Amino acid sequence: MTKTFSLRQRRTAGFHKIIGGNLQAGLKPILALTFGLTVGAVAILALGKSPFAAYEALIQGAFGSRENLAGTLIKTTPLILTGLAVAVAFRAGLFNIGAEGQLYMGGIAATWAGIYAEGVPGSLHIILVFLAGFFAGAVWGAIPGWLKAHRGVHEVINTIMMNYLAIYFTTYMVMGPMSVDDFTNKTHEIASTAKLGVLWDIPAAELSWGLLFAIAAAFLIHILLRRTTMGFQIQAVGYNPAAARYSGICVGRTLVLVMALCGGCAGLAGTIEVTGLHHRFYAQFSPGYGFDGIAVALLARNHPLGILLAALLFGALRTSDRLMQLQAGVPRDMVFVVQAAVIFFMSIDILRPISRRWREIGNGNGRRKEVNE
Repeated sequence: MTKTFSLRQRRTAGFHKIIGGNLQAGLKPILALTFGLTVGAVAILALGKSPFAAYEALIQGAFGSRENLAGTLIKTTPLILTGLAVAVAFRAGLFNIGAEGQLYMGGIAATWAGIYAEGVPGSLHIILVFLAGFFAGAVWGAIPGWLKAHRGVHEVINTIMMNYLAIYFTTYMVMGPMSVDDFTNKTHEIASTAKLGVLWDIPAAELSWGLLFAIAAAFLIHILLRRTTMGFQIQAVGYNPAAARYSGICVGRTLVLVMALCGGCAGLAGTIEVTGLHHRFYAQFSPGYGFDGIAVALLARNHPLGILLAALLFGALRTSDRLMQLQAGVPRDMVFVVQAAVIFFMSIDILRPISRRWREIGNGNGRRKEVNE
């Protein structure tokens, strides 16, 4: 017997498949955030404080004034780029925990180019600085990619170790060869031609053009993954490396290129921090943007455009934690409790039973069928 379906039934099946596939992708981050905030509220209640007052302070601290909004966007900028550095690696089946170290290497290279690249015309100096930051981060990312592709060394171990190498190397540079003097842990200020312009000039917080660069990078990565041959190769390697190799894709080269691209994105995060915010390099100047990028990528489900919203959320949490402590009397570390809860709920399949039911409906269970003998 051959089972046939009418055109209407086939369209209905396709609709159910779309719903089943997109339901979890769309609702899971929202539910994870909701559960994370709920866990945070329970913890705040356990401290004898009001969660309503705490979350009101969070919102006010992130968006309550122009200065607070600018501060949120300043912290959002590096999180977009480090989130991309993690998300693209995830698409290729890699776990890049080295965005922090790649950010440091990009920052120190950009600082070096901004200080010591003398004689470069002003219009080209900022380009040179960005190229130096991107290239340094790309090299730092390509090393674990090469070791993974050609020696089988797991990228998690490599990238964790290289984080410490980058942090201690840059600390040596700012306290030694690039130090202002023997008693400070910062470099000289970069040249004026190496500084990014101000996008939003507010006395308490100057928001640079780096935010637009980060947003543009998210859109470019989205186009790369969806519309180019390289993007297809990246996702094919992530889905099934053996099948990708059988189809003619050079898996090893793809892994190295992916990690180089991820390192370059994180390097740009460090570059923008130097050229748009600090205008010099400090020892251990990142508050953990590389590690927060992992949470950003997870919450966005590795979607480049979703990273924009996820980075804004974590940027808001990082900006408003101090006001929450001052107004609501809740420790600043409560923000990390919320972040950890969001990551935990993102790592479990909350909606799997619902999405499975939609797929079953889309595959024909419960539909009226026509049977031809």
